[in-house]
Amino acid sequence: MLDFARAGTMLMSPEEFLVHTLPHDQRAELVRGELRMTPPPGAPHGVVVINLAVLLSGFVKRHRAGQVFPDGVGYQLPDLPHTVRVPDTSFVRADRLPTDGVRPGLLKLSPDLAVEVLSPSETASALEEKLDDYRACGTPLIWVVDPARRTVMIVANDAPVRWLREGDTLDGGRVLPGFACSVDDLFEGVAR
Repeated sequence: MLDFARAGTMLMSPEEFLVHTLPHDQRAELVRGELRMTPPPGAPHGVVVINLAVLLSGFVKRHRAGQVFPDGVGYQLPDLPHTVRVPDTSFVRADRLPTDGVRPGLLKLSPDLAVEVLSPSETASALEEKLDDYRACGTPLIWVVDPARRTVMIVANDAPVRWLREGDTLDGGRVLPGFACSVDDLFEGVAR
C-alpha cells in the first residue's frame, strides 16, 4: 500500500518497488520511498560494467570469496527506510550471504563493494547522494568508474578518497584482498 507521508507525495515501499512496472527504456531506484527513474546509460557504460563483472567474478569464484552481482540487483539498504539502491556491479563476502543461497527478492543488506559506472545523465548531486547512502549503511568500498575520463574514484571507509587513471592498478583493498587489475582493462572495447 502506498503511503502519503510527505505532504501529498506518494511513498513506495521496497515490496511495491520490486513489482513496479517500468517503461522498457528506464532504470530505477527507490530513495526514501521516492521512485527515481533514469534513462538507459548507453553502450560504453555497458562495456565497462561487463568488463568489471568478468574480472571480479573470475577472482571471486577462484577464491570462493562470495558473490558478484550484476547490474539490476537491488539492495534494500539497512537503516535507510524505503531505500533500494541498484549498483552497476557489486560484491558481497561469503560470510555475509545465506548459507543456503540467495532468496527471491531484494538483498536486505549493504554490499561490501558497490561499483557505480557514471552515465551521461548522472548528476553530481545524484552521485553524491548514492555515495552517502552506501557509506551510511556501512559499505566499506565503493568504486566510481568514469568511462568518459577513464578514471576510477575509490571511496574506502578506512582511507582517503583516491583517483586512478589508465596505467594504474585497481585493487580490492581489505574487501577483496589479492584482487588487482589494470585500470586499462576496465575500458577495453570503449572508444576514446
